[in-house]
Amino acid sequence: MTYAYRHGALARVAMSTYLATIGRDKVGFTVVGRRSDGRPVYVGGLRGIVERNALRYHYAIEALLATSTLPPAQQPEARLQTWWALVERHPRQLKELERDEYLAMKRRELARMQATAR
Repeated sequence: MTYAYRHGALARVAMSTYLATIGRDKVGFTVVGRRSDGRPVYVGGLRGIVERNALRYHYAIEALLATSTLPPAQQPEARLQTWWALVERHPRQLKELERDEYLAMKRRELARMQATAR
């Protein structure tokens, strides 16, 4: 798999700022080396971002498909729970919030989306 990524000057500054601050310790999935104790060293930077986002989208599709046979009213909550369970497989790369905090945030987003759709 290959990818190409290009953005303007403002986006480059924003990305550099993110990677120098809160994104500094975030990693992707590709192992680029080993520590002296044998633990893997994962890719960081923009490539790490792309890898994390690709898997998040993949898991979103998996959650959608896994819950598509449920009654419509049950699907949103089931999708959230399924997605979270998938993300928990890779806490080093994908876990950003605690489970309850994440689910509460997503439930609020769903409620807002449903309210504006009416």
